[in-house]
Formats: sequence, C-alpha cells, structure tokens
Amino acid sequence: MTARLQEWLATRSERERRLLGAAAAVTVIVTVTAVALAARDDLTTLRARVGARERELAAVRRLAGTVAGARPAAGDNGALMTRVQAATDAARLGDRVAAMTPDTTAAADSVATPRLSVRVSDASLAETVQLLHALDDGAAPLDVPRLTLTKHPDDPRRFELTLDLAQGTSSAAP
Repeated sequence: MTARLQEWLATRSERERRLLGAAAAVTVIVTVTAVALAARDDLTTLRARVGARERELAAVRRLAGTVAGARPAAGDNGALMTRVQAATDAARLGDRVAAMTPDTTAAADSVATPRLSVRVSDASLAETVQLLHALDDGAAPLDVPRLTLTKHPDDPRRFELTLDLAQGTSSAAP
C-alpha cells in the first residue's frame, strides 16, 4: 500500500505535492486543535462539577452546625411516630414521606421495642443529613439499624431514603 502511495505521489507535479503536503498539515493542525479544545471543555466541566460538590458539602456542614446548635432540651419527646414526624417536618421532608410502617418487636428479654420503617422520596444529601440530626436530639436517641440511600436514575443529586428506627434499645455506649 505504501509503495502504491509513493508511486502515485511520484506521478504528481511539484505543485500538486506541495498542495497535498499543505492539506495534510492543515488536517493534522485541525485535528490536534479539536482534541485540545475537547479536553479543555471536559476539564472545565469537571471543575464545575467539583465546585458544585464542594458547595454542597459546605451547605451540609453549615446545616449540621445549625442543627447541632438548635437541639431541644432533654425530656420525653413522645411516641416514636410523633418524633419522626416532627423530625421530617423540621428537615422540610414532611411532604415527601412515602411511608411510615410501625412494628413492635420483642427482644430477647421479652420487652417490646417500638420500631418504625420510614421511606422518604426525592431527598437531597443535605436534607438527609438534616433529618438525621433532627432524629438525634440527644434526649432519647434512636437506634438506626438500617439506613439505605438509593440514587434516582434521572437525578443523581436526589435519593430514595429508607430508615429503620428503634426506640429505647440503645445498648452501646455513646
């Protein structure tokens, strides 16, 4: 194939060979420029995404500081479902609670433990952190045996949140 190309170029005049060389040089320059511009655009997009994540992290940290400073005084906060409803309202997630399923499980010592499974739709990471801080009020901490976050396929900034909560079973030291 190379021999045929050299043979074909040999049959061209000097002017045609110069034009073909110039066309090849322009093609290489355009290709390299297109690749460089594409790489620059990708880096710009990645920097914007990193900046957005950093801003979201800063917002979560501010929110955690705000929630930590606004904890209620110690005392009885009522039933488990009431506490969870108050926490979802405080986290502005009350309208997105998809399900609250109560359950009472008997432990090994035959003491009934109130449990609640909560499913929240379309929650952001910041809202999830705010809900967890609202649930951790310090007066009577709740156990969270299971927490599941599932990303939405169409919006990776939103999650389906599932919490399994138990009241009064804290056996671990704080």
